[in-house]
Amino acid sequence: MRVDPYLYFDGDCAAAFRFYAGLLGCTAPVLMPYGDDPTCAGGVAVAPDRIMHGCIDIDGGFLMGSDVPPGTPLPRAPHAFVSLGVDSDADAERIFAALAERGEIRAPMAETFFAHRFGMVVDRFGTGWMVLRSKPC
Repeated sequence: MRVDPYLYFDGDCAAAFRFYAGLLGCTAPVLMPYGDDPTCAGGVAVAPDRIMHGCIDIDGGFLMGSDVPPGTPLPRAPHAFVSLGVDSDADAERIFAALAERGEIRAPMAETFFAHRFGMVVDRFGTGWMVLRSKPC
């Protein structure tokens, strides 16, 4: 079994997924706009440029998401955070700093009793992230 997070955006899914793929060293994201949906009558979608489904492969796990239809409200404060475990303090610092740029730091990057480095941030796209380099159990 695997758990793959699915994120919702309000028109900036493509920009967010391109940013995440570049930041995390992944291949380009798969982005499927609503306008490419063959089930739409005549190929006309209400919001053809919005992303119906996006996906990034992160070491065999997937980060997925889409844009909500126009007018669908999204809460700005995330109700969930994506936890990103990294292998080095340098990666933790680099990734956290990039996610925090134009975002909101909820817990600054620091050493804790459970991690060499841990921080929480809501990025400029409204996605909550926890970045950590765990200590051995």
